[in-house]
This record gives sequence, C-alpha cells and structure tokens, in this order.
Amino acid sequence: MTEEEVAAYRKELEDIKVRGKDIPTPVKNWNQCGLSSRVLDVLQKGGFARPMPIQAQALPAIMSGRDCIGIAKTGSGKTLAFVLPMLRHIKDQPPLAQGDGPISLVMAPTRELVVQIGKDIRRFSKALALSVVCAYGGSAVAGQIADLKRGAEVVVCTPGRMIDLLATSGGKITNLRRVTYLVMDEADRMFDMGFEPQIMRIVHNIRPDRQTVMFSATFPRAVEVLAKQVLESPIEIQVGGRSVVNSDISQSVEIRPEEDRFLRLLEILGEWYERGKILIFVSSQDQCDNLFRDLIKVGYPCLSLHGGKDQSDRESTINDFKSDVCNLLVATGVAARGLDVKELVLVVNYDTPNHHEEYVHRVGRTGRAGNKGTAITFIAPDDEKYAPDLVKALRESGAPVPKDLQALADSFALKRKAGTVQAHGSGYGGSGFKFDNEEEEERKALRKVAKEAGMSSDEEEADESEVRKVMPGEAAAAALAAANATANALNTAVRTVPARCAPKVAECIRVCVQHGMPVTPMQQMPAYPQAPSMWAAPGSQLPAGPHFEAELEINEFPQHARWKVTHRDTIAQLNELTGAAVTTKGFYVAPNQQPPEGERKLYLLIEGPTEAKVREAKAEIKRILEEFTEKAMRRDAAPQPGRYTVT
Repeated sequence: MTEEEVAAYRKELEDIKVRGKDIPTPVKNWNQCGLSSRVLDVLQKGGFARPMPIQAQALPAIMSGRDCIGIAKTGSGKTLAFVLPMLRHIKDQPPLAQGDGPISLVMAPTRELVVQIGKDIRRFSKALALSVVCAYGGSAVAGQIADLKRGAEVVVCTPGRMIDLLATSGGKITNLRRVTYLVMDEADRMFDMGFEPQIMRIVHNIRPDRQTVMFSATFPRAVEVLAKQVLESPIEIQVGGRSVVNSDISQSVEIRPEEDRFLRLLEILGEWYERGKILIFVSSQDQCDNLFRDLIKVGYPCLSLHGGKDQSDRESTINDFKSDVCNLLVATGVAARGLDVKELVLVVNYDTPNHHEEYVHRVGRTGRAGNKGTAITFIAPDDEKYAPDLVKALRESGAPVPKDLQALADSFALKRKAGTVQAHGSGYGGSGFKFDNEEEEERKALRKVAKEAGMSSDEEEADESEVRKVMPGEAAAAALAAANATANALNTAVRTVPARCAPKVAECIRVCVQHGMPVTPMQQMPAYPQAPSMWAAPGSQLPAGPHFEAELEINEFPQHARWKVTHRDTIAQLNELTGAAVTTKGFYVAPNQQPPEGERKLYLLIEGPTEAKVREAKAEIKRILEEFTEKAMRRDAAPQPGRYTVT
C-alpha cells in the first residue's frame, strides 16, 4: 500500500494514531500476521473473524521486534494484541531446559486481571503445548512454586508476588535469565498503585535486549514519561482518544443525593434485571457489604466482590457471575480492571468515580468486543468536584452532557477561580491520604485507647521532634566526640579515633558496654588498618553536604508494629520511595522501667537530603505504626475461643 492508502486505512480503523520511526503497515486479516495454522484454527473456532483496530496495527509492530505502547478503549482486544506475538516469539526460542525460568513475563496490577489474562493465553497455549503459570498474592504459594519448578514458558503475575517467588530459596524457584518478552498490562494503574519500585526491580534484572510491551485503556502523560524509562525507541499506537469511553456504550449521569439513590437503583433493576448481567460499583468495602445486604433484603439475589475477601472467595464470586449462577454483582474498584463478562449489559456507578481514568475503566466493563452496553452514574450535589471529569468523559466520547451536570461543573469552576476550593486530582501522583470526619473520630478514639493502654504518649501526639538541618561538620564532630569520650572513659588504648571511623567506633563500643563485653583496643584489631578505607567506600561515607534529620520514638508501640518499621525490607522500601535513610537507635525499655543512664528508649533516626523527604518518610513510618497498632488492638479485643466445645 502507498502512504496515502495506509493513512486512509488507519483512519478507517477508528482513526489510529501512531508515533515512532519505521512503523509497519497495519494488517487486514489473520493470514497476514505470520501465525501458525494451529493458532489460526483457534481464532476461527473462537469467532475472531478479523483483527480489531488495535490488533491490526499492534500485531505487525510487535512481531517486528519493536517495543510498543498500546492505548485503546476497554473491550478493544488489547490482550490478544500482545498474546499472539508472544506465542510466535516463544516458539522461535530454544525449548526450556531444567532450571530455566519463563521466556515471557506478563505483569498486571490485580489478581483478577492476572487470572483473566492467564485464561486468555491458555486458550491458545494448549494448541502449542506451552505451559502458563499465574502467580498472585492472596492464594496458596505452594501450588505456584510447584508449577514454576516444573517449568513454564509464560508467567502471568502481580509484581509483588513475583519478587517473593524470585527471592524464595535463594532464587532456586524461578529466574529471569530466559525472559526476552516482557508485557505490562494496565501499565498506568501499576505505576499509580505504587508498584513502580517492584516493577523497576524486576525490569532491572531482565536482560537489556528484551522486547517490552505496554498496554492500557488510559495512559496519562505523567505516567507515559515514567513508562518510557523501560522501553527502547517504542512505537506508540493510539486507537481513538486517550482515556475515551467506548462509543458502543450509552452513558447517562443523574444528580441524586445519597438518600435517594437506593430507590432509584431499585427502579433501574426493575427495568434491567431480566435483560442480562448487571455490575454495580461502590467506593468502599463497607458500602459494598451494606448495599449487598440491602438488595438481599428487598428480594434481589446478588453477589459482592471487594479486596477484603479471600482470594478463593473472589474467584468463586467471579465464576458464579460469569456462569449465570447470579446476574447481579456489587463490587469495589478491585473488579474494574480486566473483568471480562460478555453478557454484561449494564454498569451502575452507585458512588461517583473519583477521577476520569477510573470512570473510563468502570464503564468499560460493558460494551465489550463490539457489543452494546449502558452505563448509569450517580453523583450527589456535594460531589461537584467530580463533575468536570464526568463532563470531560461524556464530551470526549460524543455522549450528550446533561444540563444539570454541566451546571454543577460550572459552579465548581467558579468556586475554583474564586479560590474557595481546589481542583480535583487525576488520581496520579496524589497528595497523600486524608481522613474524613468519621475516620478521624475513629482514629482519635483508637489513639485514646492506645494511650490508656500505655502504647501511646503525649509526646507522640505533639510530633516528638521537628525536622532539623544538620551541617556536615556538626554530625562528624558529634560522632567523633562521642567515640573519643566513650573510649577515654573505658581507659583503653583507644585515645583518638579518625573522623571517618567515629560513628562506627562509637556504635561498636556502645554495644559492647551494653552487653558486658570487653572492649579490645582498636589498634590490636586486625581490621583496624582497613577501617578508613572501608568507610571511604562508595555509599558508606557520611553526607558531604548539609542534610536534614528527624527522630521518631517507637518504644511504646506494640511489638509487631516495632518489628514492621525496623524490618530491613520496610527500611529499604522507605529509602526507595523517599530517598531518606532510617536508622534504629536506642534500646527497647519495658513498660514502667527507665533506660540505662546515658541511653534513650528505642527510636528511629530519619535522615534525608531535603526537609520534604524526611517529612515524607516520617509520615509513612507513622502510618505503618498506626496501621499495625490498630490491628494489634483489634486482635486483642476480639473474643478468645474457649477450650471446650459443645457437641
């Protein structure tokens, strides 16, 4: 085809937009894709008559060996766009030997999406005698380990569980040496959900000459910049607009206060219940359980799905929903990604989605693979901050915007210009967690109980210490003075300590004294001549410039909370997230006891290059402490089972 014919054909394919160098021509049928006869037979039996728009352009791009970013609306066939090239890629590689890891690695943000992708791949892998393993948290790891040990060409996983499997048994379970085809599905959500450190750890352990593919229905610019760090000269393929609702979905938005929503929902169910499957989205686990209970009371059999349920229960719920055991499902956002149910005719956003991309993915559960669907969204007058996102989604997809919704969005825009409210975020980046009034009251009550139980103190509520700036000379001088003073007091041969060694020497002497061990003169130690060079090694020097530090006392928190924040994995994650270094100081002192003279109770020293990073690390540590303190209190408050049972 000529360039003009290619441009015209891309226009036909829902106006495909491409970016990059040497982009292959889109295909028109499966026979042009270079697929084996076995795969073509499966496609024919599955009713796949011809490639969908994203597949028509992505298949030749990926099969040419190029890195690729695919952006297409929900239900557009993105999964098949990376699965078919993956199968041909694997069959072109030498077969797996004993101890080899997978050839292809597919990462997804949620367990449900991992299961769905695994099911789609197995449809083709059986015909090619390829093995597929799904690895995700919340389920028994023993079965996943056994499957990996037997060898698998494809592993579909969540990032966290994959890191756990790679680290288990010293890396003997599986490895990444053979991975040459890497896929990140729903890539934007993986970065947004905080998986970036895990993703980067995995990516950096995969050979650099791999092929990397990313797919998602939404791809905000901020995430795109981050994603391109792991791609090499990628081809970007965009079908339709960025973050656009499928044109096959009929959308409507109704302004309804919360007290009127349930009655309106019953009206909708009366009209739609016999037509097919219905999915109702809510914002929280409590709301999900409450709405599930209310629907059961009024005679509507339904299922509920949220992150608080066990993985086996979640899988059973999805299977029941797909297999017509029950056609009504109430769910939180955990089901919004990758849930593929063909007969889903209606999506109801009982609670308003909190940003544009979330709305696109929720309503995208219907109207899939060319079918028609309907989405109804409720928004309360108090939720006017979400109105601009809804207006944007409706306009970009060509749907009519209700006048009352437009008025609500205009009202919020005027308030924003006047400075009385702030613009609502996109869901990416964020500004940190904030308690609402009810949660804040519960938090205060928990802190009060903790204080009465001796697990909290006034000093903690007053934020024990502010962040302070430390000049380089101050830290070195303090450590040097501490080391020399301790050495002199012990009357040993240690009289002077090199400045670079001071912190380590002081710490060693202090530990020896604490445990009643004799302090050997430093000059007589074999390692003493190497000490200066060790401290001069990269990464072990004291900061060369000014830095900031803060302290956080943790002695009074429950044991499990102390263990969590002092664990090396937690400290490493804090360092990756904030760039701050966390050091455990002092000694644990039991309740109603005093620390030894000259010592302090257990605390954390937080150091960082900027005040903001130190504050960020300190806030995250506090969050972890409060979370595990709350768990400990609730566990202790739970009724204990008796020794005997009545039979």
